[in-house]
Amino acid sequence: MNDPFIWFIAIIVLLVALSFGWIQAHSTVAAECERLGAFYVGKTVYECRPQDQKTPHKEARP
Repeated sequence: MNDPFIWFIAIIVLLVALSFGWIQAHSTVAAECERLGAFYVGKTVYECRPQDQKTPHKEARP
């Protein structure tokens, strides 16, 4: 893989795959939240609640 064009194509394919994975993950979480009101990662279940538009968004704490 010494040809720069091959590296360019490989990077493009990688970026497209990462973008597709990111979009798919967010779509899955959104669908599960709408359908079940929760989603899971491993054995942990996270509940989804709609945010009240009048209350300000709380910043995540480290």
